[in-house]
Amino acid sequence: MGSLPTLSRFSGAMLKLLYHFIAGNTASYPFEHRVFNLTSFIIFLFSVQATFFNYYLGLHYITLWLGLFGMIASLGVFYLSRVKHAFSPRLIGIYSLISILILSPLYFYNGGAEGPVLFLLIMLLFIYILIAPVSLQGWVYATFSAAMLVIFFLEYHYPEWVIPYESREQRFIDFSVVIVYITFFTSFVIWIFRKSYDGEQRTIKSQKEELERLYLESNEKNQYIESLMKELHHRVKNNLQVISSLISLQSNRMKDEEARQALEEGRTRINAMALIHQKLYMDNELAAVNMKEYLEHLSGSLAESFGYPSTVVSTDVQPAGQTLDIDRAVSIGLIVNELVTNAFKHAFQGVTNPGVFVLLHQLPDAMQLEITDNGNGINQEKISNNSFGMKLVH
Repeated sequence: MGSLPTLSRFSGAMLKLLYHFIAGNTASYPFEHRVFNLTSFIIFLFSVQATFFNYYLGLHYITLWLGLFGMIASLGVFYLSRVKHAFSPRLIGIYSLISILILSPLYFYNGGAEGPVLFLLIMLLFIYILIAPVSLQGWVYATFSAAMLVIFFLEYHYPEWVIPYESREQRFIDFSVVIVYITFFTSFVIWIFRKSYDGEQRTIKSQKEELERLYLESNEKNQYIESLMKELHHRVKNNLQVISSLISLQSNRMKDEEARQALEEGRTRINAMALIHQKLYMDNELAAVNMKEYLEHLSGSLAESFGYPSTVVSTDVQPAGQTLDIDRAVSIGLIVNELVTNAFKHAFQGVTNPGVFVLLHQLPDAMQLEITDNGNGINQEKISNNSFGMKLVH
């Protein structure tokens, strides 16, 4: 009993080896190329046996010559496609025309409508449409359809062109051979197509499952990295706030007004940087800062620290929703912190309706930052360009 599975596996391996020998392996020959190789080879074999049977049955000698031409053409096409790798839409088109030119006259020498040649034309039409590229399928269909219409027209108007069978037995044998061949060949091609289709479906399903798995893993890693980044920004913000609080406590103990003021200015700079990290961990963006929201919050908190409502500061950022990376946002934040602080410290003595205007515009090749106010103007004697704040701005 154990020998039967072994024999079955051996037979299957031999058939697979024979198929790859004729059609080509799946690695070097695409599906359509393999079907074309198989088609040309099987048509070659059919031409050989058809020529033999036509001779055996005593059919018209023209059928022998047409069978011989079919053998030569099919063998030549098989050699070009299988050995020379010359498979192309042009080769499919040429072989289609050769098939029509051989089978059309054979139709009249094989009993016309009572013979089996029409079934061969229909079979080859389906096979060529299966292996032809989309751009060639319409041409194949039109060519075979036109050929069949022409031979029907000629048979109808010139019935004397048809060479009938000499006997019922002759017609029966010829029909039987062709029908068996057509059944075998079409079934074999459909089986190969279905096998290839199932294999591609399994490959696609496997690749889809692998992509879904990688997507889930990537999504989990992204969520983990996102949580780490948020935690990092949160801790940086907390550390900066701790430093700010320590500086505030230290400044309260300072007796020297100038030293205390310097510490307070340093604390506002730290708060400007801490605000960026606060926005980064609170928003969905982990590496980009929404500049309008940031500048509104920063300038508003500066106004309130000097006893003004936050509405005295107007911000305009273009384009709307402009975001910047952390480095540029910190630089712009420090500049805004210095200049808006200077405005509140020096510009509004005696001004009833103070206003500060912060404009940030994206130019084609640069960022333009403008900070203006409606105060008394800058007194160059009071504000020195050698101060630490102005040096930081520059």
